[in-house]
Amino acid sequence: MIQGGQNNPVGEPQSESKLAGLSKAKRIKTKMVEENKQNDDEDRIYEQVKQSRFKQQNLPAWRPVPTILSIIIVFAAFGILFIILGIVLLVYSAKVHSVEVDYTDCKLDDSTSPCIRTITLEEDIDAPVFVYYQLIGFFQNSRRYVKSKETDQLTGDDINAHDNCEPAETNSEMGFPNDKQAIDRTTTLIGSNIAVPCGLMAKTYFTDSFDFKINDASTDVDQTNIAFAKDKDLYDKEPDKSKQWTSITDEHFLVWMRPSGLPNPKKLWGRINQDLKQGDNIVININNKYNVTPYGGKKKIILSNATKFGGKNKFLGISYIVVGALSIICAVVFPIGYKYQQSKEKDL
Repeated sequence: MIQGGQNNPVGEPQSESKLAGLSKAKRIKTKMVEENKQNDDEDRIYEQVKQSRFKQQNLPAWRPVPTILSIIIVFAAFGILFIILGIVLLVYSAKVHSVEVDYTDCKLDDSTSPCIRTITLEEDIDAPVFVYYQLIGFFQNSRRYVKSKETDQLTGDDINAHDNCEPAETNSEMGFPNDKQAIDRTTTLIGSNIAVPCGLMAKTYFTDSFDFKINDASTDVDQTNIAFAKDKDLYDKEPDKSKQWTSITDEHFLVWMRPSGLPNPKKLWGRINQDLKQGDNIVININNKYNVTPYGGKKKIILSNATKFGGKNKFLGISYIVVGALSIICAVVFPIGYKYQQSKEKDL
């Protein structure tokens, strides 16, 4: 009895350990079964994908077989469409009227001989009348020229940045006189200091301005909203007026700093928000400061209106008509050639 009583307490822990071991083994076995099942499911899905019509490139496809009738219809339809578009473009282009004034021969900054141009309109120009300036012989699309500006400086992130401004980094390299004033009107710029803004694009900034009189009455030119909204949002602050030689937020400056992709850049200067009538006498008083003599260029003022398709552009309308006419010719020539080929095969 005493021996039996002593064995029971010893046997109970052994039984519990055995049960725990069996329970752990069961959990491991269950986990392995679940993992095998998951692997089997993944293998089955992979096989399904591998044998799918998409994987085996067995999807249905439509391969049009061109016939002589379909070719005629396509060329004729495109030909008619292009001719209609070309006529529409030419009609709208004819509604655009413009007048150009060359003032290259005006003397620079000469108060004794002011630069004045007078024109009499030969046709009506509906409002708004856009005022452009154009530089003939000037190439704003040169790679070196376009790269010569410092964006961090223009945005105000780093006013001393100038790594990309070569060869016009300092005030003296910009060609400023020793008494050049900053835009705060109190500070004299130092020649050896970094120019703000710097670079070739800023150095060649167009600075002429214009005053208009129509039939002896002074006319306001709207010079707001002439720059791209993206540019105005990007360059929206003056870094330091005591170091700047011009305003970076000035819309005329923003217009200039967006380079033209073509030679002879034409830039918007303002808008006249009134109709101009045939016979109107327009007097333009020009503050002539921009020198085009070093590169043998010319300067023009252009007054023009626009349509929903833009300015005057006959080339685009004529191009559409020519392409449309060629398509119509193809639509006629192809069936003739087809019949000729058929007749030769019959003879053989």
